[in-house]
Amino acid sequence: MESTKGLFTHADVQRIIEKRGIDVNTLPTQAEIEHRFYERSMAALNRKKARAIYRYSVFPGNVPAKFTFDKWQPEMQTDLQKSRDLGNRAYKLAKQMQETPENVILFGPRGTGKTSLALAMLTSIRDEGQSGLFISTAELSNLMSLQYDAPDVRLRLVGIERAMKEADVLLLDDFGTEGGMKLDIKPVRRDMQELMYRVANARLDFESNMPRLSTIITTNNEMSELEHMYNSKLISRIIPKSKDCTLNFEKLTDVRGKRS
Repeated sequence: MESTKGLFTHADVQRIIEKRGIDVNTLPTQAEIEHRFYERSMAALNRKKARAIYRYSVFPGNVPAKFTFDKWQPEMQTDLQKSRDLGNRAYKLAKQMQETPENVILFGPRGTGKTSLALAMLTSIRDEGQSGLFISTAELSNLMSLQYDAPDVRLRLVGIERAMKEADVLLLDDFGTEGGMKLDIKPVRRDMQELMYRVANARLDFESNMPRLSTIITTNNEMSELEHMYNSKLISRIIPKSKDCTLNFEKLTDVRGKRS
């Protein structure tokens, strides 16, 4: 005889409902249960995808970097107000980018905190569940040089390019460094140009001519210098024209190594 241990009768269920005071009229429908399951499954899938994308980040010296807005110290700069304003603007842009894709550029001298604030923006957006990727363009250029003699590097570059195309937020750090030093700026190598152009096209909504995905750029170079390094079509796709998306660090000073 088949055991009925562990099975509930209709009467058993009714007693449980009455004992716990459950209002059966507020119970979710089958469709609602399926929708909630779908949403949880998609959220878990998106988290997994975001982690996979971030693993393709290319950091200087292969040392992962992270920064948050609460670590920003305006008092380290002589122009306290400008430093504070830049932090506030970066914070607001990060909030805005959680809803609407934007291209943002942070430019100015070395050591003024561009990468720190860009990382804070990336971290803030990633903390809200979106995928993010950090790319040091100088390190990426080095990988491009190595790929022809190293199959493992070629395979890694395939993953990096895919992640650059798909990340909700792509941070291109020290963009332009791959074009040489200030006094010896040259056009960037062809394979790097082509890679960046493919990525820029993938991140652009051609119908609206607006960003489909967000890109954050930090650079020490002026626009004319970037246009000398890269095709002007690429520059027009990734450099924002709006002042609201442009953070100018030019009047700040190098604070690397400085203690608060």
